[in-house]
Amino acid sequence: MRGVISAIVVAIVAACAVPQAAHAQTSTQAGTYNGHALPEATKRRMKATKASIPAKLRRTLDELKAQRLVPAMKRTAARYGIDPIHILAAVVGEHVFNYDIRDNLQEVALHYARRLRTTTFSCGGVPLETVLELPQFRGCKGSSNSYWTCVESTWYASVRGRTVGRERLPRRNLTESCFNPFATGQTYGLGQLSPVTALKMMDTTKLPKITYKDADALYERILDPDESINVIAAVIVDSIAAYRAVGVDISDRPGITATLYNVGNPWARARKSRGRPKVNYYGAYIEDHIAVLEDFLN
Repeated sequence: MRGVISAIVVAIVAACAVPQAAHAQTSTQAGTYNGHALPEATKRRMKATKASIPAKLRRTLDELKAQRLVPAMKRTAARYGIDPIHILAAVVGEHVFNYDIRDNLQEVALHYARRLRTTTFSCGGVPLETVLELPQFRGCKGSSNSYWTCVESTWYASVRGRTVGRERLPRRNLTESCFNPFATGQTYGLGQLSPVTALKMMDTTKLPKITYKDADALYERILDPDESINVIAAVIVDSIAAYRAVGVDISDRPGITATLYNVGNPWARARKSRGRPKVNYYGAYIEDHIAVLEDFLN
């Protein structure tokens, strides 16, 4: 697996750092960032980490520098035709506001190592392949993004909780129900990616195509830093394309692409935006620290 486990243990320990001049402009009101509300799950995670926003930013940038990941971000950005600030912004946002990778890194790596070449996906007791053959999914076609977006929405609307054979399908979201064999979380790695996101981006990433049937390769894609940076870039390219389709250029707006990286569903959001994309707390943080991130890349 090209040393992926050791890469996990070092490169994803990220939750790392910035020059002392940078300060997170946190609101005095708990649970917000500069007037933008934080999701309940994010508030719980931040409380659990017992680390301040400035400290998490410092750790993140320090670790990226220590693991020499900035050159990889720049190379990948050039390959995908985007500014590397977008990739850095997505990574920083994940490590500042969401999981502090050091809290579960060792557990994830150990589970992955133990199950190497034996991982399969199932929805409760029903193999994923069997679930995808259900008639409800027959209308899911097209590109990898279209197909898996359809699968995700169909699962939520009409499949979860149903009985297949003698097994009742879980009622949770698709990732947690069918793509969480290690029971250690729903997203992993440098960009906190889920297997479903990697599958959606399969036609956009400039990497060999794999399917959900090769679960170990799919996990390597989101855990190995070199591969995961490609998926992060693909997510950003997809978001830019979604807004370009409605006549809006966000290719020079990392606060917006970071917001979309955080909330997902860029095509639906682009259609509803009326040409006026807005940042959430995640994107606002990136905009407030854009000078720090640009200096870090130079």
